[in-house]
Amino acid sequence: MNDLFNFVIRQLLTGYIGATLLLILYKIKGRKITYEQILNEVDPKTGLKKYYYKAFYLGLGFIILLILILTTIIGLNPKIYRPK
Repeated sequence: MNDLFNFVIRQLLTGYIGATLLLILYKIKGRKITYEQILNEVDPKTGLKKYYYKAFYLGLGFIILLILILTTIIGLNPKIYRPK
């Protein structure tokens, strides 16, 4: 069950959120790259996926920021924002 949960979380962060944000970032920079390249391109020197970790950590950072913003708006995090 734990392996399934880890797999789903990694796929969610890397495959959808992180890869989409990375694609938008590269499109703004002007690089011609596709969604499939971000998910599947392998670096010939190391044998690892070229953009996998960038997409994963970008997705993770986005989720953390989203959670912080939502908890602040709801009022669960009063140390950051205290409306009068």
